[in-house]
Amino acid sequence: MFFSPTEAFSAYLDMAQRLPAIVPVPSSQTIQQITDLVDDIDVFLFDAYGVLNVGGTAIAGAAAQIAKLRAAGKLVYVVTNAATQSKPQLLQKFIRLGFDFSDQEIINSREVLLQHMPQPADSPLGIITLSEFRLDLARPCYYPEDEAFWQADEFLFLSGQAWNAQRQARFIEALNDRPRPVWVGNSDLIAPLENGVSQEPGSYTLTLPAHLFEQVRCFGKPFAPIFDTVLAKIKPRLANINRQRIAMIGDTLHTDILGGNAMGFKSVLVTQHGFLRDLDVDAHIQRSNIRPHFQLKSI
Repeated sequence: MFFSPTEAFSAYLDMAQRLPAIVPVPSSQTIQQITDLVDDIDVFLFDAYGVLNVGGTAIAGAAAQIAKLRAAGKLVYVVTNAATQSKPQLLQKFIRLGFDFSDQEIINSREVLLQHMPQPADSPLGIITLSEFRLDLARPCYYPEDEAFWQADEFLFLSGQAWNAQRQARFIEALNDRPRPVWVGNSDLIAPLENGVSQEPGSYTLTLPAHLFEQVRCFGKPFAPIFDTVLAKIKPRLANINRQRIAMIGDTLHTDILGGNAMGFKSVLVTQHGFLRDLDVDAHIQRSNIRPHFQLKSI
């Protein structure tokens, strides 16, 4: 578990071989607002936490900036590792926060994972999520409070809030006894909240011992499947778009920026609200060797 961005950042450095390869970016340009890029970018991909909102609070001015991009004829999407809630639940959350995203403009890692995950009818699945977010799947499903959970043939990790150190120790023991696939809906280590951070599924799965990590399947940023889903949504609207005219905007070097760069997109690091708030941004860029094309305080 990680109790600060500094701890999580050190962990990301230690697991570099488990993440996409770093694509060098020679230098970063500082911009004042996201609309500074309207002449250079046609598709804007926004992370949620730390960019559009912090916890349950919308970031001031973010909705207005989205409206300006729409008025300029740009495509906008939310690309988020949020996996606890379904897409309809996420849509309602953004509406409550004052955003006007449509269902088709939200790409969350849970949706991407479930599209890739086989659903054998008779194979039990252990799902790690909160009780109010249980899934309705056509196969036997068990949850951490069920004793049968530990005998499942596969595990689906959606929520760090449903987990703790004691369960993690038993989880590792169970996987050592019988290695099984672990499907990860949120590959973040932490998420920024109004006060402090939350533990996300990546903190329990990307850190597994090497022989167990072989069974881990990740679908959120910085890994390719979520970005491939984005490209599939863009293609009907802009069939021949140059990837350099797509921008991934996020607050975390090892998810948003690393993943966007690896896909050949432009990347934009937001520094004021999320992972790097109150930290020395340039020093963290130097330590990680992950450099955004653009940098700004808030969109």
